[in-house]
Amino acid sequence: MAEKPPLPPKPKPPRPPPKGPAAAARPAPAPAPATGARTAPPFKKPALAPPPQVLPLKPPPARQYLHQLQPPPAGGARKPARYRQQHRRGGGCSCRRACCLAAGFALLALCLALAAACLAYLYYRPRPPSFHLQPLAPVRLRLGNSSAAPALDATVGARAVSWNPNERVAFRYGAGEGRVALADADGDVALGWAPVAGFEHAPRSVAAVAFVATARGVVVDEAVAARVRDRYRRRQQAFRVVVDTRVGVRVGALRTGMVPVRLVCDGGVMAPRGGGTPVGPLSRCQVYLFRVRWFSLN
Repeated sequence: MAEKPPLPPKPKPPRPPPKGPAAAARPAPAPAPATGARTAPPFKKPALAPPPQVLPLKPPPARQYLHQLQPPPAGGARKPARYRQQHRRGGGCSCRRACCLAAGFALLALCLALAAACLAYLYYRPRPPSFHLQPLAPVRLRLGNSSAAPALDATVGARAVSWNPNERVAFRYGAGEGRVALADADGDVALGWAPVAGFEHAPRSVAAVAFVATARGVVVDEAVAARVRDRYRRRQQAFRVVVDTRVGVRVGALRTGMVPVRLVCDGGVMAPRGGGTPVGPLSRCQVYLFRVRWFSLN
């Protein structure tokens, strides 16, 4: 038999580290690398990334800063701003909704009133009354003989006839006053006024407005006095009659309020002597509501 190879010698156990400060300060020897083993690369610390750039904080607005400085209300904690904004928006919406509803109801009422007025107009067919001035009588003019300032005394009676063409509409006239003036190229000469009694004008009927105006001591120019004498002698003197009164409308049992109305009659003529029929048509009068010329009925 072959002989067994000799066994390798046993390794010696490691010595225990010496006790004491000197032994603690001495570093332990690095273990010897084994034969044929790879050596590990030395440990390197990773490069630190640069810190992120931090933007500077903007200071809060002055309003918010003052708002934060204000003490909280005594009743409790202050409600957040979002809740206050929602509450304000809700109040504004309710106000706008109420305004829209009120405007809608007003527009609806206006439309209904216009529709009712149109239906009433189509049913009643209202038309304004017509007025004509009859020849003036009596007419008495007396001029003084003074050459310095001739004075005029006058008495003039006026009568205007009215015709109501409506079948269901009546008119009510209140008390007023009537005035008469001499028509002249240099200007009208007022001869005085007289009260006018009120009356009611029934449908499809004729009514009259009559009064007598008097004047004493009206001073006129010499040229005007000469023209008045000549025209009065020939019964060709023209007059202007104005009546101011109030008028209302009655439809069945319904009555409206009374509004101012003015009756203007130009071109009034004197009645012939002996009560004869005047030559030519009667002068037509103009009726103005609220005494405004542009709102003429005739």
